[in-house]
Amino acid sequence: MDIDLNKALRKTIRSGKVLIGSNVSRDAVKDNSETTVVLAANCPALIRAEILDSNASIIEYPGMGIDLGIACGKPFNIAALTILDPGDSGIMAIFEPEETPETSEASDTLETLELSEAVEAPAGIE
Repeated sequence: MDIDLNKALRKTIRSGKVLIGSNVSRDAVKDNSETTVVLAANCPALIRAEILDSNASIIEYPGMGIDLGIACGKPFNIAALTILDPGDSGIMAIFEPEETPETSEASDTLETLELSEAVEAPAGIE
């Protein structure tokens, strides 16, 4: 499932519960490891390391902090954003696997066929 991260973030802020700020996010993952944190590309290294060391789910925002702020509808830089409740945004679909079991079985079968053909070809040469 392909979702627009900017739209999902705006909807999360409107309908869910979020904490904005890198220090608040760092404290939130210390208290509750089952949160989701959105990190901007320029999030300070120390904050990023502390959040990554926790068991929190991480969404790497591809833009800088000012871009994340604009995406969230805020007129300031946001280095980190903690999602406590996603509301009805569907942002957690990012963590769902995109490959279905039928697709993975089909690709395994294809790889097996290619491998067996590669093994049989040299055997015919004398």
